[in-house]
Amino acid sequence: MTGKPEELAMCLFKLDKDKIYEIKEHKDIRGLQANKYFHKLVNELARYNRGIGHAISDDEMKRNINISYGTLATGEDGQILGAKVPKGTNMYNFYPYAKWYKSEDNCDCYLFYKRTHELNSKEFYQLIRGLEEECKNVGIKTLDDLEFEEMMKSYDEERNGKRKGKRV
Repeated sequence: MTGKPEELAMCLFKLDKDKIYEIKEHKDIRGLQANKYFHKLVNELARYNRGIGHAISDDEMKRNINISYGTLATGEDGQILGAKVPKGTNMYNFYPYAKWYKSEDNCDCYLFYKRTHELNSKEFYQLIRGLEEECKNVGIKTLDDLEFEEMMKSYDEERNGKRKGKRV
């Protein structure tokens, strides 16, 4: 069931009273193609960095991209989520998308970013656009480039076909 509160209110009285139900905010699900594209670019960017001497795994690259272009995690009350841990704690053992932002009282303070599967379509779009920019900066082709090449290839084939047709 989906709908606005007033639409759902009447439906609630028709449900089985012996069952337990969960109500949560509806969020658009992003397509699998976008997810595949994201991971493809992350892996290519990590491979590029390894090729120029940086020891970085695909997972580390995904974490770096998410922290650079992702969305801060917030609680139910809208407050930004984070943690204050003893200095030297490896925060990634506890939460993979944590960004250090300051030291305080012999502790490190971190901000948390949403996990990539928690991002809505708009947030995921922002993440992919940031990733695409990183890829373009090092010469990795992005979907925009590939689409342009396909368009130009079709244009050339169509144009050459018409010319050949006129000459015959």
